[in-house]
Amino acid sequence: MQLTSLKRLRGLSILLASTLVACGGGTDSAQSAPPTAPTTVTTTFTATDTDFANPERGFYEAAPTDLDKLTAAYIADAYGQGYRLVYARINLEAYRDSDLPPAFLNRLETAFAKARAGGIKLIVRATYNYPRGETEYRDAKDASLSRALGHLSQLKPIFHNNADVIAFVQAGFIGAWGEWHTSSNDLTSPANRTAIKDALLDAVPSTRFIQFRYPPYVHDWYPTLPALDAALTGNFRAGFHNDCFLASQTDVGTYDEDATTRATQQAYNDAQGDLAPFGGETCNPADEASPTPRTACSDILSEGARFNLTYLNDGYYRGLFHDKWTKNGCMAEVRRNMGYRFALTRAEHAATATRGSALTVDIAVRDAGWARLYNPRPIEILLRNGATVRRIETTGGDPRRWLPGAETSQTLNFTIPSDLPVGTYDVLLALPDADSRIRTDTRYAIRLANADNTAKGQTWDAALGAFALGTRVEIK
Repeated sequence: MQLTSLKRLRGLSILLASTLVACGGGTDSAQSAPPTAPTTVTTTFTATDTDFANPERGFYEAAPTDLDKLTAAYIADAYGQGYRLVYARINLEAYRDSDLPPAFLNRLETAFAKARAGGIKLIVRATYNYPRGETEYRDAKDASLSRALGHLSQLKPIFHNNADVIAFVQAGFIGAWGEWHTSSNDLTSPANRTAIKDALLDAVPSTRFIQFRYPPYVHDWYPTLPALDAALTGNFRAGFHNDCFLASQTDVGTYDEDATTRATQQAYNDAQGDLAPFGGETCNPADEASPTPRTACSDILSEGARFNLTYLNDGYYRGLFHDKWTKNGCMAEVRRNMGYRFALTRAEHAATATRGSALTVDIAVRDAGWARLYNPRPIEILLRNGATVRRIETTGGDPRRWLPGAETSQTLNFTIPSDLPVGTYDVLLALPDADSRIRTDTRYAIRLANADNTAKGQTWDAALGAFALGTRVEIK
């Protein structure tokens, strides 16, 4: 009885051992190894239709005073209303026959400082007159060529000192409103206007565009527009502002009366908008007989996209244009689409990296706006672990190449700081301003048009001015 039981137990033990081996219970079996950790992290993103402000684009407010009289209270109010662009005139009426006094130049410096403190950028134009109505401009006075060139020389250090808060410079100086017509000093002659153009290009920092009022003038200077690569490397800086956009067949004299010539000019501006900023305002076509303003939603939506509209005056000419866009249901789309509107679609990077080593982040971005970004701007990767946040500038990417209506893929390259503590870090992407004076001011950072997704860990961090990709990298 006992012997039989022992035999049965021995047989059961052998069977159990055999079963364990067959099931992979041995410690040296390959099937018992833990799963391999992924070598890359990939994620996708969702765009949002939410309307929000971003620098250097959108509706602007025309300042109620000249630039040198801007107040901090006004700038704070404009910012609070959602404006990130303010148009401000440099009023030279009192100096048609004299140099600009130091006190005036100092007031301009102070005004730019107020803009910087208030989180806005300026569209500036220097003028010798500003007629009150659309038909009272024929007797407007400007200055002599030598005086205008002298004033530009005086303004040059002001422009350079404050390039960070200058979004765009409108050419100004010549004729009524500085719009390059009806000059009292023959400044619109080919030689004189070219001299002022050259002086503007010298006076305004090379990182900023100058917008000219009349297409034929720019066409004369640049009969063949460069490709984007050549424009960026060769620093093509001639933009266009249309201060009677959509107002009539000719946009009240902006374009030629002849339909064929007008079509050629508009085709040029169409291509020019791919390279340089286009903006301006609508207007009251009171100075044109039987005008046919283009006030429908289809007009602003098609022409805004065609000409790459970056900004527009929010206050003029509302009754004929803006109010109709609101009534007919397209104002929200106009607000969203002006300028650039960047949304990430995909991101990928390695799951681990070593301190002091290179890391790349591959991104795909769609620009759902009407225009590209025109002024230079870096791309930063932020690594965040609790209270530790490290900003790292990348190479290989350029937001100015993210084109409207297209998806662009770029590889961002950077080096993990050798002193970064080991650990696992959230990865964020930021587009701060390029100028060191406001680079850390998140009011000037571009917000991506991506929806927050808490499940993925994707969210806009307003305090950092960066978007969390929802991915993590282990730093060893």
